[in-house]
Amino acid sequence: FDAQVIINTTPCGMYPKCDDAPINLDDYPFTEAVLDAVYNPLVTKLVAKAIKKGIKAECGLYMLVAQAVFASQKFTNTIYEAEKIDAIFRDILLSKQNIVLTGMPSSGKTTVGELLAHDTEREFIDTDRVIEEKYGDIRKIFETHGEEYFRGLETEVIKEVSKECGRVIATGGGAVLRQENVDALKSNGRIFFLDRPLNQLMPTSDRPLANDVEAMKKRYEERFMIYKETADTVIKVDGNPQSVKTKILEEMV
Repeated sequence: FDAQVIINTTPCGMYPKCDDAPINLDDYPFTEAVLDAVYNPLVTKLVAKAIKKGIKAECGLYMLVAQAVFASQKFTNTIYEAEKIDAIFRDILLSKQNIVLTGMPSSGKTTVGELLAHDTEREFIDTDRVIEEKYGDIRKIFETHGEEYFRGLETEVIKEVSKECGRVIATGGGAVLRQENVDALKSNGRIFFLDRPLNQLMPTSDRPLANDVEAMKKRYEERFMIYKETADTVIKVDGNPQSVKTKILEEMV
């Protein structure tokens, strides 16, 4: 197929069927730009695929705001300054975009997440807590069924909690190991990697894969570059949750 610009005006890929896409971009090797009228999720599967392929792409939230501003001008006989659309779009985007925290066990994701949720009046979701509420103790899941089974449960939970907007989401230490988890988290969120030095990470017996110093070191070496590469922003953790929270809020402005 030969299409320079692709515009999706169908509801395919819209919430709650966020895994759908109207076409397979692999069939369109000459595409240079993709526009998707869908605005929920903030980044559709079609747009995410385009971005991965290096294609310029945009979802429908800006279009939604622009048409609302133009309609308001018509109905109220008011002329808005040119920057009005950009300002409204940014405000809505920031209010809807999930704040997603990734990082090693004991990097402070839950503590910082709760502070962020309190200060921004957002719902706080800890994916490990959700897994335990739905399926039981994580350590026992590992012992009984193994890591791969647990990762499947984790993916189900991440896909579900990522569909909603305006949340603070703290993920488990291994959540970034599956690309489908990262894609789901980025559909409505911005990922912040809490980069805490290895010598400040504390192993505990309730963490199946990081229950002693050697295990923690091994996980850190295996995952560090994955955390960095999948994050939108890396936040250096200095041990003070309040300062980490402030750094994230400053990045969100």
